[in-house]
Amino acid sequence: MKKQNGFTLIELIIVCAIIGLLSAICIVRFVDLIDKAREMVAKANLCSLRAAIAIYYGDTKGLFPVSLDNVRRVRGDETLPEFIPRYIQKIPMASLRRKIPHNRSNNVTVIDTVNVDTEITVEVTDIGGWIYSSVSGDIRINCTCKDSASLHKIDAVYYSNYGHEE
Repeated sequence: MKKQNGFTLIELIIVCAIIGLLSAICIVRFVDLIDKAREMVAKANLCSLRAAIAIYYGDTKGLFPVSLDNVRRVRGDETLPEFIPRYIQKIPMASLRRKIPHNRSNNVTVIDTVNVDTEITVEVTDIGGWIYSSVSGDIRINCTCKDSASLHKIDAVYYSNYGHEE
């Protein structure tokens, strides 16, 4: 009689169950990493917009852009440069968690607010994109949802407060 080498059916089922369990754990972790990566992109885009606004402010000797668009405006006897494409090629997307209905938008809502820290959070309309104060030059994400890192925490970080955490 010839001795056969190989795996039994029970051994194969156990290996398949272990692989299935490990892949289920990895998929959940992977989905969380996707949300965190999207939020990091939103933070990077926010920093790029703030840098472009600061450069515009310096070039125009203390004037913030009226709107973040490609229109050349006149203030008094001075013609101001257009914001797009001179200071930034295009307005980037505000990428948020996947379960937020407005998770990818590059709309800019312009407001006239003097006291940014108290009033801009009131002006956030939760429609996604960006909210920009043409008076103070402050730009934030136009969303009042919590970020993925603070979904289950009491000390929540909201998208509209990125860059203003204390």
